[in-house]
Amino acid sequence: MRKLFLPIFALLVLGGLLAGCGTPPPLVSNDYLNDTSLVGDDESCEAPCFRGIVPGTTTFADAVAKLKSDSLFKDVQTQDSPPQAAWSTQGGAQCCNLSANEETGLVEVILVRTAPVMTLIDVISKYGEPEYVVPQQYTEQEVALGLLYPEKGFLAYVMPGNTSSTVADQNPVVIVLYFNPAQSQELIEGSTLFAWQGLAAFSSYQNATPIVTPLPTPTPTPGS
Repeated sequence: MRKLFLPIFALLVLGGLLAGCGTPPPLVSNDYLNDTSLVGDDESCEAPCFRGIVPGTTTFADAVAKLKSDSLFKDVQTQDSPPQAAWSTQGGAQCCNLSANEETGLVEVILVRTAPVMTLIDVISKYGEPEYVVPQQYTEQEVALGLLYPEKGFLAYVMPGNTSSTVADQNPVVIVLYFNPAQSQELIEGSTLFAWQGLAAFSSYQNATPIVTPLPTPTPTPGS
């Protein structure tokens, strides 16, 4: 089985989403999932809902059943401890992962790599400016800027280009992370987050001072 992604909080704190061993998969590819549901008009499945799966509500078993019956997907692979699933597009591109809470059995986070069919302006037109952003160096040639909407339960990464590029309206959305909005405060408290600067140079985001830094972990007291 291919490596599955960790829960969202570990991804953001440890940088696991945009880092790893070996050569990472391409950030932009037409082979990833051709999906515009994040910015679509389907009121029955708005973020953080994805293909009928809602973090914090849908059980892992129900999510896997939905994935296996969805004509967009194939090669659904699962493990039970911890509960995780990974699957591909019908074309065979590894696109998507989800993880669930082992105690509650409920889905916690869904990760979707999307083909470049949505743009930064599409996201802002529907949801407004992001509350926070997360600049990431993906490879030496590619960078990504995460747009975090805690109350909506998603983090959308756009790809401006390289470190010399400027964030632009037409930057493609390449990764979407859906999570339970009820966990957003935990996410924020455990992350390094930056302010939205608009269509600025990516280096301005890289060099900015964070407006949120992880809360310190309490030191255990003797005998506790």
